[in-house]
Amino acid sequence: MANPLRHIKKKRIRDLNHKIDQVRLRMRNKKAKRDIPRLQAELNALFKQKDEAMRSNLQDKLMKVAQPKLCPKCNERIGKGYHICKALSSA
Repeated sequence: MANPLRHIKKKRIRDLNHKIDQVRLRMRNKKAKRDIPRLQAELNALFKQKDEAMRSNLQDKLMKVAQPKLCPKCNERIGKGYHICKALSSA
């Protein structure tokens, strides 16, 4: 079975690739010559984040299933629409 959160992982990797490309473009700029060490450090941090995102399983971030709503009187599940209570009448 495929990982149910693979789309989140793919999106995170895509965003990091975009950031890496932006930093590389800034490094090629002629005015960025004095900022090369700072940009290189930023680039290394982005590569490290990308490697962690590629290796991670994201199992700790699984979506939690919402508990069904229960009627306080008859203890039946309340679905969409209105609920007709099937509680025993006290007559």
